[in-house]
Amino acid sequence: MLDAYERSSSYGSAGPWRRDILLKLDSATFPDAFAPNGHERHTELLRAALDLGQEGSVRIIRYTRGPLSGEPKELRLGPAELSHAYTSGVGLGYEPLSVGLSRLERHARNLASKSASQSAVSFLLTLASRLPTGDLEPIGMGRPRFKQEWRVLVPALTASVALLEGVNPAWERVISERLFHDSKLLGRIRYHVMNLLLRMDPRWDGIPVDDANDLLEAYGVRRKPGLIRCAGSATIQVASRDYRLEDFTPVAHLPDVWCDAWVDAVANSGVRLVTTIENEFPFLSYVEEAGGPRGIGARGELAVYTAGFPTPALIAALAELSRRLGEAEFRHWGDADVGGLRIWWFLRGRLKRPVSLFRTNTQWVESQVSEGGRRLSRDEIDALRRLKSQLDGVEGDDIRSANELIDKLLELQIRIEQERY
Repeated sequence: MLDAYERSSSYGSAGPWRRDILLKLDSATFPDAFAPNGHERHTELLRAALDLGQEGSVRIIRYTRGPLSGEPKELRLGPAELSHAYTSGVGLGYEPLSVGLSRLERHARNLASKSASQSAVSFLLTLASRLPTGDLEPIGMGRPRFKQEWRVLVPALTASVALLEGVNPAWERVISERLFHDSKLLGRIRYHVMNLLLRMDPRWDGIPVDDANDLLEAYGVRRKPGLIRCAGSATIQVASRDYRLEDFTPVAHLPDVWCDAWVDAVANSGVRLVTTIENEFPFLSYVEEAGGPRGIGARGELAVYTAGFPTPALIAALAELSRRLGEAEFRHWGDADVGGLRIWWFLRGRLKRPVSLFRTNTQWVESQVSEGGRRLSRDEIDALRRLKSQLDGVEGDDIRSANELIDKLLELQIRIEQERY
């Protein structure tokens, strides 16, 4: 009954409630106690019900007619019985939902008092204000799941705020040790940290957590060696040796410690077009269609795989490349959804120049309608509308294309991945 109360809309309300929490004492609820051989269990059930009623933890409703007249029919839990019910439950080892809610609220307020990030403070204070009533909408979690997992949410909140404020890029276990003195904890709570960052950091507004597998890498959390994955023609000089980009097939996988040498090589190669590509297989297919790295390079192009949101090292290198390439064109090919548009907007902001939408545009989406697509969720629809409002007042052909794409996705209520191309 306490579980039912904690799931209900009455939770946290002093009363009167719209309806009490009911528990019927019948064969549907307690089949063993009402089975032909269940006399002993039936007796125990009635005794327990009477004890709870006597101590004020429930109200007992009895049969008023028939052969069972006078026997308990159902138990009811209302505002008057709630305190006694919790006292009884705690005595039997029951943990109230309020334990986790109050613990996370205190932690959120403590983090907010120390954080230098306006986005983090706003999120934390909103979360803290809603927790006492059991409103878990800010973290997108139901109460039963929260009750099971709130203990990992405490360190997840710590980690998400630390990453949002900025940490020195390092391996996941190294960052975990720095934050928690436990090298494996960050890995265990990774999903919760990603979920919180998607809700806390406005850059990722509306992106589903299932589409953000590599999100932590955008904050400098490395689980695999940092790489620049690209294709084109340029000569990279490292340690007195020359490496020709076009010799790496099917594409180059360069260590990100070569970023400076890579930028120098590309800036001096005569590149006139930089194409960033969100997902791996479209990137590989695109290079193959062009005749491999040499084909890409022959037309004065550089193709770069961003792996979703680019890592700090890659986005810094692209920003420097943008500065040095001057009149070169930059364009992005991504999914026709919130994530693809958010990645484009992120690139545009960091590169400080227009970034045109490549392939993923209104005309392509319209051509794919007959093949169907995944339905947009309410959160994705709201996120697209918020992004559109952010584009207001910004000039550029790429902005107009993005607005048209957003309008089309909202009209059709679908999302399409770039692999469809």
